[in-house]
Order: sequence, then C-alpha cells, then structure tokens
Amino acid sequence: MTEEKKTAFVTGAAGGLGTAVVARLLDQDFTVLANDKNAADVEALLKQFPQNDIHAYCFDATEEEAWKNAAADIKKKHGKIDVLFNNAGIFKIETIEETSVELWKKTMDVNVLSIFLGIKVMSPLLGEGSSVINTSSIASFLGSKNRIAYAASKGAVSALTKAAAIEFAPRGIRVNSVHPAYINTQMAKHAAEATERTMAEMGSRIPLYQRISTADEVADVVVFLTSDSSRFMTGSEVVVDGGQSVN
Repeated sequence: MTEEKKTAFVTGAAGGLGTAVVARLLDQDFTVLANDKNAADVEALLKQFPQNDIHAYCFDATEEEAWKNAAADIKKKHGKIDVLFNNAGIFKIETIEETSVELWKKTMDVNVLSIFLGIKVMSPLLGEGSSVINTSSIASFLGSKNRIAYAASKGAVSALTKAAAIEFAPRGIRVNSVHPAYINTQMAKHAAEATERTMAEMGSRIPLYQRISTADEVADVVVFLTSDSSRFMTGSEVVVDGGQSVN
C-alpha cells in the first residue's frame, strides 16, 4: 500500500530560506504549493525545480480574500494541507525616530497579519498530524537596536504561535516557531549595508563557526518540524543561531 503524499504550503517561497525549504520538501516527496507576491520570482522558483510536484500560488499574503481563493483552489485540487510554513517577511533597519507609521504598519502586516491569515483561512484544510511552522527571529526576545518594527513583529509571531498551539492541540495539529539569527540571504545583505559591516564581521560574534548561518542550515530545522520526529513538539521556540543569543 502506497503512503499518501503530503502537501505543504510555503509563503515567502521565492526568498532565500523559502527556496531552501522548498528544495528540502521536494526531496522529501512533498507536493509543494509555493506562494510569493512577485509573479516573476515565483516563476523563476518553479524553473529551478523542473519536473517536480510544485505549484505556484502568487498573491499578497496580507490579503484575506486572496487567502480564501487559494484555500478554495487547494481544497478542490489537493483536499488538504499537511504543512503550513508561514515564512513571508520584511526587514528594515531604522531608528525609532526614522520609523514611519507606514513602515510600522507594513512590517506588522507582512510579518504578523500574513501568518494570522494563513492559520485562520487554512485551518479547515489542516488535519490531525499537520504541522504549522512560523518564521520568527532571535529579535523576538533580544534587544534589537534600530529594528523596533521588526523586533515587535517577531515578538508578536512568538505569542501568536503559542496561542495557536494551545488552540489547535486538541485537533492534533502542532504549531511551532523558528528563530534564526542572520541567514546568508538578501535580508542579511541589507543589514550589512545599513550597518556598514561585512558579512564576515556580522558572523564573527557567533560562537559556533564564527559565521552567519546558511539558508540550508535553517531549512533543515524547518523540515524537522514537519516530520514525525517532532511529533511531541508544539508551542516551541526553536532557536537556530549558532549560539549568538546566549553569547
């Protein structure tokens, strides 16, 4: 008897971490439903994985109606979701005085509202044994200079994750958050430019290997949280930072 193939929905799929997770999930024989706002980026992502079971869902993850349309299509075509990886996010370094209300609201929308909508709208498609993983950051529990909107949004992701974990536990659905430090992606490049540092300098304060992480290293942890090996974990804050937060 053939085991039923699992389906994963990934937001922010065209970014550095998103792409690494998509690759890992395809290796695990998942059907991957890849979401990102930019159609060209999603198309480029699909071209990286020819002849794989990957499908594009191009929409703004902060828009409830778009989520509802996607959920209806997924229900019709796939029937369910086994994994929901809420990974859409933005990051900008600004002082408190420089942080506009517009930037604050946009950061909260992309980093928090998108996750709330994903969990809320996709909830009927999640069954017992399903796993929800939300991308947070060590900024959620550390002081983060010139990152007030980002840090506040990631703190909200942590609280949201724990509340959802408690609510979904009776249904056998796990909800966990992943907390990286800098990952070698476009976000880290922005931070290096904004703080006039090199990537090597940014990594020098990290005890383990004295470098920032690769997307693959964080993706491995995300995929662990999708697996039965993490079946008794929910409401967890899984830190993947090479020891930076304890240094």
